[in-house]
Amino acid sequence: MRNNKGITLIALVITIIVLLILAGVSIAMLTGENGILTQAQRADDNTGDAEIADKINMALNAEFTNLLADGYFSGGAKGADGAVTTAGDPTDIATANGITGADDTTTGDFRITVNADLTPDTPTSGTAVLTITSNAEGKSSITGNITYVPATADAAATYKINPASYPQ
Repeated sequence: MRNNKGITLIALVITIIVLLILAGVSIAMLTGENGILTQAQRADDNTGDAEIADKINMALNAEFTNLLADGYFSGGAKGADGAVTTAGDPTDIATANGITGADDTTTGDFRITVNADLTPDTPTSGTAVLTITSNAEGKSSITGNITYVPATADAAATYKINPASYPQ
């Protein structure tokens, strides 16, 4: 009997084919529409959007508290008669809430708009009296606002927060 010490050509070919199949499956799992790399990029984008939504919602909550407690937003003031003389300044709102790059134009990371006089019954129903929108280049546009809710037979006039939505 002969003593064979080695592998046959068929065994080598089968091993190479198995390795190629495994490599193909691995590459497909990494790339493609539902691949690991695509999912990681999507998760990174969603995390960035969630951070932006958090900043907007924290600022809206703080300014809502200012509005209910003082009658105006950061940077606003009341006159001697107690009437609101200024509702608030976008730069002051940004500074008070730690929102960097915010201004009342479209050039910053955030756009802050104070839309209405805060004197009761001046805004119409559903008017956004404060709007904060993300304006970062390459990111989703995320918006939250505070709207006016007029008095009804059952309730006094008030304001409502419409928070920025989080990514799915």
